[in-house]
Order: sequence, then C-alpha cells, then structure tokens
Amino acid sequence: MAFLLAAVLYMDRTVLSISAGAIRADLHMSPLAMGWVFSAFVWGYALFHIPMGWLGDRFGPRRVLAVIVVLWSASTAGTALAWSFASLLAIRFLFGTAEAGAAPNVSQAFSRWIPPAERGRAQGFFFAGMGLGAAIAAPAATFVLIHWGWRAAFFAFGAAGLAWATAWRLWYRDDPAQHPAVNAAELEIIREAGPEPKQAAIGWRRLLGNANLWAILAMYFTYGYTGYIYITWFPTYLTEARHLSLTTTGLLATLPGALSIVAKPLGGWWSDRLSRRHGLRIGRRAVGMTGFGLGAAAVLPGLLVANPYAAAVFLGFADGFAALAHGICFAVCLDVGLKRAGIVSALMLTAGSLGNALSALAFGGFLQMTGSWIPPFVLAMAANLAGALLWLKIDPEKAVV
Repeated sequence: MAFLLAAVLYMDRTVLSISAGAIRADLHMSPLAMGWVFSAFVWGYALFHIPMGWLGDRFGPRRVLAVIVVLWSASTAGTALAWSFASLLAIRFLFGTAEAGAAPNVSQAFSRWIPPAERGRAQGFFFAGMGLGAAIAAPAATFVLIHWGWRAAFFAFGAAGLAWATAWRLWYRDDPAQHPAVNAAELEIIREAGPEPKQAAIGWRRLLGNANLWAILAMYFTYGYTGYIYITWFPTYLTEARHLSLTTTGLLATLPGALSIVAKPLGGWWSDRLSRRHGLRIGRRAVGMTGFGLGAAAVLPGLLVANPYAAAVFLGFADGFAALAHGICFAVCLDVGLKRAGIVSALMLTAGSLGNALSALAFGGFLQMTGSWIPPFVLAMAANLAGALLWLKIDPEKAVV
C-alpha cells in the first residue's frame, strides 16, 4: 500500500512537469514564472511537513493519510481549472500542503509495523513507488496532452488517489495487534525493537539542538535541491535544449523514474546487508555517499555529449544513482528518531523542500539570465557532492530524541 501511495504521489507531481510547456504557452508565462509555480507546491509542502508529521504521531497514519490523499487528489484535478498565473500558484500551494503529510506518515506507519533490520528495504520499496509513478505519468500525461490538452491530463490524474484512500482506510490498522491478518508470531517479529513506549511530549530544545539532526537536514537539503530538477526541468531541457519531440521527451522523461524503481529498493537492501555485517554507521553512510557521488559524476557527461539520446541516458542515470540513497535517508530518520520518526522525517522533508524551492527558482533564474542550461546543472552536481560529504557527519546509532 505504501508503494502504491508513492506511485500516486509522483503521478500527480509529474503531470505538471510534462505539461509545463503547454501551460506556459496557454497562460503566457516566462521560465522564471514557471519556476515560481514549481516552487509554490514546494512552499506548501515545506510549511506543512511538521504539522502533518505531528498529526500522524498524534492521531495515527490510518486517519491522516486517508484524509490528505483525498485533499491532494482534489487539488490535482483543481489544477485544470487554473485561469491565470496567480490562480495556478494558489492551487499548487494547496496541493503541496496536502502532499506534505505522505512521507512522514508512512515513516510513522513503518515505525509501528517494520522491525529495525528491515527498515532500509521498506523505505527503499516505498520510494521505488515514486519512480513507478513518474514512469507511468510521463507517457500517460504526454498522450492525454497531445490528444485532449493539458487540462484534461490533470482531471485524469486526480482520480487515482481516491481509490487508494478508500482501500487504506478499510484495510490498514495503526496497531498491528488489531489487524485480523497478523498472528502472534508475526507480531513478535514486528516488535523486535521492544514494547511500544508511552507517548511523551516532544523535547523541542533538545531535538533542535542536536548536531546529528542538523547534519541529516543539511544532507537532505542538497538532495532536495538536485532531485527536484529531474522532476521539474528535465522534460523541458530535452525539448528546448536537445530539440527532441514531445512524444520522444515523454518517453525519455520516464528514465529517472524507471531507474529509481530498481535503485531505491537496491539501496535499501544493500544498506541493511552492510548494517548487519558492519553496523549502522557503515551500512547507512556507504550507500548514501556512493549514491550521491555517482549521481554527481554522471552530470557532466550528460551535459557535454553531443547525442541527445546519450545525454538523456547520462542525466537519467545521474538521478538514478542518487536514488540509491533515497530510502536510506528515511531509514536514518527511523534509526535516530525511534517512535518520533514522524517528526524527524517531517523536519528532514522540510529541509529537502527548501532545497526544492530554491532549485526551482534558481534553475529558472539562471536559465533566463544566461540562456544556458549548463550552469544550473553544474550547481546541482555540486550540491550532490556536498551531500555525499555530509554523510560523514551523520551517525545513525545516536538517537536525536
């Protein structure tokens, strides 16, 4: 169910990047204005991670996820009703506020259902669903866009979340012991970490003064900065810089998502395996540094190669390599956050969302000022390198709460 949620999550995000060119033409928007639209989602996303994470900790992910998925599905369909730059900004902001609760509440669900030795794999599998959603959305949105226009694409994509929310509400239970399909042996495995502790007030001063937490936040800020480019500007780069057709772009834009379907579970499996053999420090750091480092290394060949198809492959792999570390970022939140995994994940997502917002504006601004696609991509490469080094400061064996 978490995998399917992630697919819906990214289907509803990706449709905007595929439709960006048509929206700019229809609403007479500049590249910088489109950057503001991309960042409007992110500001709603960033501001509401912590409240949504708190709601999940307080009321449980069963209720919270069902409600927010309905809200963001309505906002996806509502994007089709935008009539101006200002209206598009407002709708995408509301969309971001609803989606902000997804990952923190999934982390909270995993903290209740997944034993510590399996959390890297669980997070990797969850985030692989995002790759599937992006891979499905790119050709599907392109097809609808070509035949019926960009507004029809948003109406079509707004429906999937309603089915998921209904199934989740009926099937999931916040306490595994209350689920009719969980037997005593399975419950014993689930609770390897020990008995459920009583919920206590959050020690915000201690939490926000923790250097380990700030290293995690800085690392995910860099990942958010770089990763958002492949969600937002990558399709436009293929059409405007590499002069590929809309149909070809729709197919090649699936590459980052398709690669992440493999990379994210693989990174989780690899990290859990290393952690069992060498401890959490090596298990988490090795995968994080490798993923971000390889992601940075693939950018320059993608920018400099003459063949547009080779460029798409290199840049797709740049995002795919970094995806090895995506699930590990959230596994670390469970490692250090314990039963406050929802709040720690929310704080990390807030940092990543700030990176997203800066990325959307900086990329559009650099492109408009210089007329070149190379400087914003090079800056993204530098962010990945900084993120790789920050893993050396992260200690998954030290709790932050």
